[in-house]
Amino acid sequence: MNYSYNTPEEAIASLESAYTNNDLEGIINSKDFMEEAKVILDQAKYEYDTSDELLLEETAKLLQLGLTQSLQENGFPDFSYLKSELYGLQKVSEIIYVINKKITYPDATIYETRIFLSNKNDVWKVVLVEE
Repeated sequence: MNYSYNTPEEAIASLESAYTNNDLEGIINSKDFMEEAKVILDQAKYEYDTSDELLLEETAKLLQLGLTQSLQENGFPDFSYLKSELYGLQKVSEIIYVINKKITYPDATIYETRIFLSNKNDVWKVVLVEE
């Protein structure tokens, strides 16, 4: 599959396409596990040193392994039947952004979430989906 990471919208669409296509490699390539590790550690009650590269690398590896295991045990979600709207992109830090997503299910149920993204060297990746 060919995925694109030139914009926040393309990064999110690429991740969703990879999920729908059961493409584990595409999913992993669409995410920024190092930045996800930083965000999670920053939000923890314990004060972790997020400048500790070894801590970040180990946390990122665990996040990737956890995602892989979850997909193997629970299957891949299918985003093809959902309608979604992205809005309100905001810069959180030097490389972290957040965007809101409104999802409409076929039964007209509406769900809203926030998606954290990273932008490094003009390459956008999904960091974390906050539900």
